[in-house]
Amino acid sequence: MKKITAILPTKKTATPHRAILLSLGLLLGSSILTPAMAAGDERLTALESKLNQAMNLIISLQKEIGALKKPTGGSDVKSGNMGKVVQTVQENTERLNDVEDLVLDLEDKTGSRALVKAFDALSIDIGGFLHSAVTYVDGEDGSATSFNRQTFELLLKAELGQSWSAFIAQAFIRESAPIFQDAEGRTDPTFRIPGAGISPTVIAWANYKSSDALNIRLGRFITPHGIINVDHFPAALLDPEQPQFLRPFGGQTIFANFMTGVNIHGQKFSEGGTLKYDLYVGNFVGNPKNLNYGGRVAYNIGNSGITIGANIGGGRRTSADAIGGASSDYLLYGGDLLYDKGKILWKSELFVTDEDLGEDRLAFYTQPAYRINDKWMAFYRFDFLDDGTGTGDKTEHAFGINYRPIQSVVLRSVFTLKEFDGVDASSPLGPLSEANVNSLQLSATFSF
Repeated sequence: MKKITAILPTKKTATPHRAILLSLGLLLGSSILTPAMAAGDERLTALESKLNQAMNLIISLQKEIGALKKPTGGSDVKSGNMGKVVQTVQENTERLNDVEDLVLDLEDKTGSRALVKAFDALSIDIGGFLHSAVTYVDGEDGSATSFNRQTFELLLKAELGQSWSAFIAQAFIRESAPIFQDAEGRTDPTFRIPGAGISPTVIAWANYKSSDALNIRLGRFITPHGIINVDHFPAALLDPEQPQFLRPFGGQTIFANFMTGVNIHGQKFSEGGTLKYDLYVGNFVGNPKNLNYGGRVAYNIGNSGITIGANIGGGRRTSADAIGGASSDYLLYGGDLLYDKGKILWKSELFVTDEDLGEDRLAFYTQPAYRINDKWMAFYRFDFLDDGTGTGDKTEHAFGINYRPIQSVVLRSVFTLKEFDGVDASSPLGPLSEANVNSLQLSATFSF
């Protein structure tokens, strides 16, 4: 407001140049104070138009001040009242400088949709999403329903310099995962009582880019294995309930969802396609004493829509993730295949582990999807997991449909049939019977 009042006339008499300044001040003031300045393309276009008008008025005002400076300009000069002319020129020059400052500020705002001011960074982009879900679970000995997912996540990307950047994802989560309260843990579903909510820093890294082929990332990052774990964000997923080997979220069933450490990554373009790689070493938050390591190499074959990936990793399980309550070393091997072209989006991943203690682990899913049109998409997922606990294999069949009324909103309906295999008395929990569980989840993700 200080800049706006500075361009108002200080006297009651209205000279032509003061009238121009008054009009210019009102024009700029109304444009800056317009509360809808940050909304939509229409308002941005109107703002740019006002900027152009302001620039034209400044040019006109500059000409008038120039005329006042000439010995032959103005009646006051001809009458010999030079002191009044000098004072008028000084006042108008000061006011013109204030107006030019306002125009420069207006140019900054119309030059970008983001109105965030960075302190030391070159630029800052802010976004995020809101995700909500309601889930119904029907077991052989009971059923349960809960509005069990509420996630709000802020995403911030800062360009620190020509080669330096940073990214942060800060989440605010209230959720209640479905569990089973019967002795066998597979027939009587309920939802565990959540705490007051958690606010984890999901991702927080800084990145140095030497070239496309060499980047060094430091901090907390998504473990770069496979396809769906890298996609990660609900807005990018057909089913926000990820495949079984990525559950519980933030755990280490096959590999940890996230790592804190160092990630070296890059890509190389060629006529035949794009080669990408990731190498990492770091700690899983549930096992801060021991390092995990690994990497992935993927090749996108030109315009075919096909991407082939190979994964390798290793480290040490925590006692909670190993059999017998002891830590265990493991090696991880995996492959993934993505086809994304035209109407078809098909993701498949396979991972196997070599465990020092307990049984080796195996996870596989395949998820074909069909783009019905630009708003509707249907998918099916076959999902198999042997988690090495000796309690039987678990298989899921998920059928879902996604609807995007606009690009930033996703509405989903996913029906899942889960099958628990029966095991004999050799199971750590004793003999377990076969069981089937049905679930239906409705969810919505709103991105901004």
